[in-house]
Amino acid sequence: MTVYSEVRLHSERSSLEFGRMLRRWRVLNGWTQYTIRKWANEAGHSSSSHSGLSELERGLTRHPRSSWFINLAETNERLHQADFAGVTSRDLLDQLTNGRAITHDDGTPWGAADFWSCHVGLLPPPAWLAAPPTNPAPELTDQAAADLCAAWAQHARKQVRLVGAASSDLIRAGGAATASARSKWLNVLLELDVYSPQELKELWDAEKSEWAPANWLNSWAASLQPAKGK
Repeated sequence: MTVYSEVRLHSERSSLEFGRMLRRWRVLNGWTQYTIRKWANEAGHSSSSHSGLSELERGLTRHPRSSWFINLAETNERLHQADFAGVTSRDLLDQLTNGRAITHDDGTPWGAADFWSCHVGLLPPPAWLAAPPTNPAPELTDQAAADLCAAWAQHARKQVRLVGAASSDLIRAGGAATASARSKWLNVLLELDVYSPQELKELWDAEKSEWAPANWLNSWAASLQPAKGK
């Protein structure tokens, strides 16, 4: 693996872990994906709409705009200060009141630079938001790995047929993968290549206990649009 490939892989892994940290933060606070947006709208924080927070959580955004880190920091600061001015909904206020800000060991809240540093892998999540125990990847034989690849390819073709989409939509399935894995993943779906057991081990999402390609496939399938006239 080249130095560039290692750097890109590290960046992708850091981005994914950052997204998972944001999701754990939201879930542990008892918030939905719309809580922060409702807070911003109700209190008049126009700069804190967080329209791309869901994409950040799922690791779909590799290069977030700087404004997103600023918005996260503003939300975190308000939460730390218990500044809920302008919030009138009882349910929303209860959610916010029970929320916990992300802070350093000295109690100071994370700022925009801290959220960015975590995103690029320079700052680890706080202990209470660290990844939970993970499950190791299943051990596969060469044949089992090939069978798994074939099943994904068959499922992809089935999804295209179900919505009556154009066959070219299968090519777009490669775009759901991470940048470093995109070319290989597309060849697997086109049945031009297969993953080895070792390659699949690198693609195991231990926190979700699932193969990353399965998640890519589901994300792509959800984006398919029926052909005109269907």
